[in-house]
Amino acid sequence: MTHILKILVLLILTSLKCLGQKDTIFKEADHYKTNTFDVAIFPANYIDLIPGKRFTPTRKEIDKAEFILLTDLKKLNKDLINQSSNTIIHKNLTKYKRQYFGYIDKKGDRILLINCFWSRDNDDYNWLQSRVVIFDGGSYYWNVKLNLTKEKLFDLDINGEA
Repeated sequence: MTHILKILVLLILTSLKCLGQKDTIFKEADHYKTNTFDVAIFPANYIDLIPGKRFTPTRKEIDKAEFILLTDLKKLNKDLINQSSNTIIHKNLTKYKRQYFGYIDKKGDRILLINCFWSRDNDDYNWLQSRVVIFDGGSYYWNVKLNLTKEKLFDLDINGEA
């Protein structure tokens, strides 16, 4: 059932990208790279099935999020679901590229959806143009949410293995 749901979401996202994204001024995410992280910041007008009112995260918010990831991810990841000794996500954070999407939830809190994937030089996901959606792959692909208002990580979701 989970695989069917993922396929359905992928088809809807693909349809939205093909039909709706052309009408916006979105061309490419803001590529923000430092010595410790490499991220894409997607604007509020990027079409995706993210709930709530959208906002464009600032680089200051990304800096804050990256600090929270670095300090709090280990605790949230204590069960090491779908991870091998080579790909424990909190131990290999610098090896992941990240995509940031912002939205405001029903309570008015600012939420960041952080989509993460293992960075390999030979992989080309067009990650600055669209959200990377991969099924399976284990801890090479995962996402987490960050409540910026409360400075709290939640909803860690690590891909399974086929």
